[in-house]
Amino acid sequence: MTNDDQTKQEVRKVFDRIANREDWERLYAGAPNRLTYNFISRQRAVEEMLSCIRLGQVLELGCGTGDLSPFLMERASGYTGVDISEAMIERARANYGRQIGTGRARFEVGDCERLQFGDASFEMVVAVALIEYLPDPSKALDEMRRVLKPGGHCLITVPNRRCLNRVARALFAPVRWLLFPLYVRMTGRRLADMKDVKHFAYTREELEAMMGTRGFQWSDCAFSNFYFLMHPLDHVVPGLYMRLSEWADRSGHGERFRLLAANYNALFCKQ
Repeated sequence: MTNDDQTKQEVRKVFDRIANREDWERLYAGAPNRLTYNFISRQRAVEEMLSCIRLGQVLELGCGTGDLSPFLMERASGYTGVDISEAMIERARANYGRQIGTGRARFEVGDCERLQFGDASFEMVVAVALIEYLPDPSKALDEMRRVLKPGGHCLITVPNRRCLNRVARALFAPVRWLLFPLYVRMTGRRLADMKDVKHFAYTREELEAMMGTRGFQWSDCAFSNFYFLMHPLDHVVPGLYMRLSEWADRSGHGERFRLLAANYNALFCKQ
């Protein structure tokens, strides 16, 4: 087993545990809080970017429990969700059994580096929070290009490597590790397993260069989750942190505050 395969198996095990506790789908339910805001704001940015695009046949890689799938199903002529975690796919099938029964959707266990689909099978490929778990995303990006039709679109989100909050979190890392048992007790272990998974961040330029070498042209982008109050202040006054982030997002100043953004979300077109 290669190091990349070992990493994928570790990620799969973590997400299997999260899915079995049904913690993942709860991230998108109810009012946003400090724990869920990053996920909710990123999904909102993705939906806004795709709202005016004719989706056609959609492939979502790393679909999890299918939290983005209702939006995609509504606009697509067909939807396929793929995830490496069998437990995540089981939860997605349970959540969207009616759509599966009517043929509007299907969910499959699969590896984003070895997709079981023919060339040019989809008009849209969506990969939200996927390549950040891959030490080398080259194979996954090659597969996305292979299964996408010419003129089709690919939407990818990545952690923004230039986000200043990443520096703040690194500085407080020793304290965070000391307080981790208290965090687990307070949150009931919700997503605590994620500490065992490494996330790989990218700059806007790095992502666009990787896609450009594969024949993709940049089409649109959005930054999301702005840390005007950096770690640990986002924990101390989470309401203010979220309100300031919402202001940056809704006022159209996202690009201006990109160094504060946790996520870079980009849309590309296959040439």
